[in-house]
Amino acid sequence: MSAQTPPTLLKLARQALLRDETLDMSALDKLPMELFPVLFKEALIGRHTATVKAMVAAWPFPCLPVGALMKTPDLETFQAVLAGVDMWLQRKFHPRCLMTPLETLSVTHYQISQSDLNCFSWCQKLFQLKHLDMKGVILFDLDLIPLQVLLENVADTLQSLDLKGCRMKDSQLTVLIPVLSKCSQLSKVSFYDNEFSMSILMDFLQHTANLSKMNVEQYSAPLECYDELGYVSIERFVQLCAEQIDRLRAIRQPKNISFATHICPRCGERCVYGLGTRLCRCWR
Repeated sequence: MSAQTPPTLLKLARQALLRDETLDMSALDKLPMELFPVLFKEALIGRHTATVKAMVAAWPFPCLPVGALMKTPDLETFQAVLAGVDMWLQRKFHPRCLMTPLETLSVTHYQISQSDLNCFSWCQKLFQLKHLDMKGVILFDLDLIPLQVLLENVADTLQSLDLKGCRMKDSQLTVLIPVLSKCSQLSKVSFYDNEFSMSILMDFLQHTANLSKMNVEQYSAPLECYDELGYVSIERFVQLCAEQIDRLRAIRQPKNISFATHICPRCGERCVYGLGTRLCRCWR
């Protein structure tokens, strides 16, 4: 009979910490930094909300990769993360959880609820982000006012914004346009795989005259590029994207701008117009 390999001391320590519902920041301040990522992952998977909150409040790194670790949506765990961020930012000193504010928030491929999104508007001092990544977060049926509030508060610091694959509509981009036009530090935006009309895209681009630091811009192709069956009309695609870029050049000089269609249901590729224009396999 073969004996089972006993658990390592590190594993036993992690298990003990996860069982401790009274865990607080003072205990975690003494935890070696290399234990944070794996312990945080296990706390998220096991939905140990008290531990999640305490770990975020004592987080020693400048990046908090929440979205990549949360495989299934859970409102209580997500709220614990935001509550921990709020506690972290209100601390008078950071004994290691690092004297600069949280720079990156990544919440990706997550089925967010309105309650989740509402948390963005009250999480104090989250509003010093440089990078906000929400790709794959479905937003088409949500009120984006809380996101508008967040963007308004990071207008002086935000450098990159990824809203790829959020399935946003015209009305939602309209809500964000005024505040996005104030984000003077923006250098990269991605709006691929959303559903915007030609007129709304043009309205947004006309409001970006002051975004002089923009280096990379990725936009969804206008809805007018598709026929009644949802397939791309290449002639319309090329024409409308060229018109958008020409009109933008009258306002400012784009450096790296592209428009992309949704993934083609026939060949699994997308058409991209801009630097390095390419068509999907169906049209080559």
